[in-house]
Amino acid sequence: MFMLPKIAKTVASASKRFGGVSAFTQVARSFSQITYGPSQAFVRQPAPLFKAPAVVDNDITTVNLEDYRGKYVVLFFYPKDFTFVCPTEIIAFSDRAQEFEKLNTKLLACSCDTVESHLAWIKTPRKKGGLGNMQIPIIGDNTKEIASKYGVLVNDLGVALRGLFIINPQGVIEQITMNNLPVGRSVDEVLRLVQAFQFVEQHGEVCPANWKPGEKTINTKDSSEYFGSGATESAVDEKLMGKDVIEIQDEKQFKELVATKKNLVVDFYAPWCGKCKMISPFYNKLAGERKDVTFASVDTTADKLEKFAADYGVDHIPSFHFFKDGKEAGPVITGYKKQMIAKQVEALFK
Repeated sequence: MFMLPKIAKTVASASKRFGGVSAFTQVARSFSQITYGPSQAFVRQPAPLFKAPAVVDNDITTVNLEDYRGKYVVLFFYPKDFTFVCPTEIIAFSDRAQEFEKLNTKLLACSCDTVESHLAWIKTPRKKGGLGNMQIPIIGDNTKEIASKYGVLVNDLGVALRGLFIINPQGVIEQITMNNLPVGRSVDEVLRLVQAFQFVEQHGEVCPANWKPGEKTINTKDSSEYFGSGATESAVDEKLMGKDVIEIQDEKQFKELVATKKNLVVDFYAPWCGKCKMISPFYNKLAGERKDVTFASVDTTADKLEKFAADYGVDHIPSFHFFKDGKEAGPVITGYKKQMIAKQVEALFK
C-alpha cells in the first residue's frame, strides 16, 4: 500500500503506540471523519432492520433481522474480538442458547469486527482466549451502521458499547440495557426479562420487581390482591421490634396494658419510617435492660390499629407515650431523641 512519506512515518509512530491495524484506524480517522446518524432504537418502537454478514455454524453467511419475525430476539453488542470480558459474555450466552430456544427466543451477537475476525476467534481454543464452538450467530458490523442505528457506537474508538435489546415477535423493542466497556452482563437476568415479557403478553398481568416464573404477578384491574398479600413487605420491617417489646395487636390490648397501672412506654411507629428504624435498636435495648418498665409498640399501619392511632391523636412517628398509674405521664416524645426518652423513663419513678 502506497503512502506519502510523512503519513507513513505518522502511521509507523502510531503503530508503536497503539499496536497493529487498530493504530492505522486511529491515524486514518484524523484525516477523514465519518458521520453516523443518531440512534433509531427506542423501547416500544420497531427495531431498526439490518441485513449483514455473520458467522453461523462456523460458516460465513448473511443474517437478516426480518427473518426472525414471529420470535423473540436478544440482540447484544460487544466491543471487540480477542479481548477479555467479551468472550466470557458470548460463551455464557452461547452455552445457554437452548434455554432461550425453548422460549422461542433467538440470540444474536454483534460487534464492529469483520466476520473473518469472528471466524478466527471461533477457531481459537477457549483455553487460549478463543470462543470455540458457537451455538449463536455472530454478526460482523465492520461498517458500523448497525451499531450506529442502535445507538451503541463509540465514535472515537470505533467499537460498540455493551448494548442489549430484547425484540418481541412483532419486531418491537421491549427492553434496552447499556453497559460501559469494562463490565459484562448477566445471562440469568436477560432470561428472566424474556420470561417476564412473555408472561405479560400471554396473561395480561404485569410483573413486579425481581419477578421470576411461578411468583405472584399484578392484575392491573385489581392490584389490591397483590399488595394485600404482603408481597411488598420486607422481612426487616417485620422484625423491627425486639423480643422484650410487647407488640400491641388491637385497641383492647392497648387499654388492658394501660389499665395494669404499671410503668409503661408505648412506641407508635410505622415499618416504612426511617427514624423508626433508626431508634428501634435503642428502644429494644432499653426494653431488655429495664425490666421494671413495660415496653410496647403500636404499628400504625396495621389494619386493626391504623384508625385507633389516628383517633388517639398520633400525627408524628415515631411517637413515644409514657404511662404511670393508668394515665399518661409527661410529654409525648417524637422523632430520634434517645436521651429524652431515657430521661422520661427515669421520670416515671419520681
